[in-house]
Amino acid sequence: MPYLLRQTQTGEILACVQRNIYRLDYYGVKWWEREEEAEAAREDTLAELGYEDAYLWRPLHVEEHRLKLCNVKLKNNPDLVLYMNREGALSVSPRG
Repeated sequence: MPYLLRQTQTGEILACVQRNIYRLDYYGVKWWEREEEAEAAREDTLAELGYEDAYLWRPLHVEEHRLKLCNVKLKNNPDLVLYMNREGALSVSPRG
């Protein structure tokens, strides 16, 4: 049961460069297995990535197929930002 972090005001989904099981770097949604793990890692993870508004980010449960769709939308491109609105619709836009 994946949990990701969503910014409550903008709907941004936290994504960053990560390393897969094949030791290849990729840009994708940061996620955790349990809500407690996501909450415990929230402040440190956001600080490491340069976010100063950790209090505005909340864990959000998504189905595994939805998580995969999020990564497809990001296209392994760190110049893209992923958003999810309150109804669950996904969109991307260029960073900046």
